[in-house]
Amino acid sequence: MDKSDQITMRDHNQRLVLQALFNAKETSRAQLAVDLKLHKSTISSIYRDLDKLEFIEDLGEGVTTETGGRKAKMIRFNRNYGYVMSFDMGRHHLRMALVRLSGEVIYQSSDAVNEMSVKEVLALMSQHVQDNKHKKHGTKEGLMGIAVGIHGVVDNNDVLYSPFFDYSQVDVVAQLEKVGGVSVTLENEANAAAVYIRDYHDYLSTDYYDSLVALNIHYGIGAGIIIQGQLYRGMEGRAGEVGRSIVAITNDKPVRAEDLYSEDAMLERLAKLTGQPIANREAFVTFANQKSEVVTHLLDDWVTGIAQLAYNIIQTAAPQVLFIHSRFIAEMPELLGRVIVAYQQMNSTNESEILFANRSVYEATLLGGAAIMTRKILDLEQLDLKFGH
Repeated sequence: MDKSDQITMRDHNQRLVLQALFNAKETSRAQLAVDLKLHKSTISSIYRDLDKLEFIEDLGEGVTTETGGRKAKMIRFNRNYGYVMSFDMGRHHLRMALVRLSGEVIYQSSDAVNEMSVKEVLALMSQHVQDNKHKKHGTKEGLMGIAVGIHGVVDNNDVLYSPFFDYSQVDVVAQLEKVGGVSVTLENEANAAAVYIRDYHDYLSTDYYDSLVALNIHYGIGAGIIIQGQLYRGMEGRAGEVGRSIVAITNDKPVRAEDLYSEDAMLERLAKLTGQPIANREAFVTFANQKSEVVTHLLDDWVTGIAQLAYNIIQTAAPQVLFIHSRFIAEMPELLGRVIVAYQQMNSTNESEILFANRSVYEATLLGGAAIMTRKILDLEQLDLKFGH
């Protein structure tokens, strides 16, 4: 084996050790050697390098072995190594979270950005970065990267399309990197949500899903797709734009799914039907709780439309499971059962499950973005990592 091959193998083994440390609640050098099938001397050498970088947290001695052998020193990835800042750049709210590399949230906030321009929102983001970039928040390295969830099409850190902001006016990456002095990554918000489900295992089932779709129904509608454990972006990051699916042609113009079934569309439809302004989701839910006939019919149509969208996605992608992220369902939980029943009545031949990730509906994009950024920082983008709340 020549020197370049030795370096490549060394780098590969170091990634495997770092992955094992990251995923373990606790382990030891001896256990790493067994689990990874590496020689103890290899583990010891890599351990020394990672320990110098302070990637390793010493948990103290483990229990004595049955044969009375020496207690092993228990270790894991240093959960106080550093943190990332994650944004969800929504139409009405800018959400922000500071997240340790291991996944735990340090701090979260939400700012209303109604009627604000993209430049004003970016200025607000820059202020958040400025306020935190010199703070360690209990970590060794402090801020190490910034992730931004974009409600639109993203390709290689470039926003190609967004229905809410004109990103041609700004360079989000350049400005935040200048302010923060760290790397910035942009990702479609539904893609980030799918990564969150994969990396945080945020579902009740004990099954492990390596093929899933996260259907995000918020101001628009989008889908994040995981195939064989990896995020599928498609050409130019355009995969998953299911909200732009054509569901009808009216007056020779296409009617798209998100024109009818996104949150904003439903608010507009209810306002038109009632002749009253429906300012936000809370007002919509208030109307729904009154059980008026107009809202009942509107929600019936929403249930059918979302079931049809789920059916078409499942027939096309055949995932093990489709997760629906919807604040409508979070606030009106009975809608999930109705969507599932409507879906089943369509006689699907596919056995894919439909689930609702209730816990993550407000934070999936934030934590998924943090996971994506963390993988880049640690150079573990293609490996299976388990993040924790």
